[in-house]
Amino acid sequence: MAKLDAHDIIRTIAESKKKTPVKVYVKGDLNSLDVPSNVETYFTDNVGVMFGDWADVEPILKDSSVESYHLENDGRNTGVAMVDKKKFNARIEPGAIIRDQVEIGDNAVVMMGAVINIGAEIGEG
Repeated sequence: MAKLDAHDIIRTIAESKKKTPVKVYVKGDLNSLDVPSNVETYFTDNVGVMFGDWADVEPILKDSSVESYHLENDGRNTGVAMVDKKKFNARIEPGAIIRDQVEIGDNAVVMMGAVINIGAEIGEG
């Protein structure tokens, strides 16, 4: 990954499409829902889970076919996604907050409560 300087970080955040990622557990007549292709769904006939941006998911939840739902989200109008922690050869404890576009070296240890923001670099060990 190319190193980011302060101007790159500011530009990335300013120009990114802001999203409110949500996960929704839903019950109802799910076969009758009109779900846009940018909303990821794992449905049976009457229960399921949706992943997507709140702007796309909210209208689906207003459909009369939805009996009930439970919504989870951990950000609002965020410009930088969270990183896929599996790509690092490091120990990363639950509760660490790590955004995309960071570097974490081999065998690093990231403890719970750590906040690693865009552009940060954590060395080996």
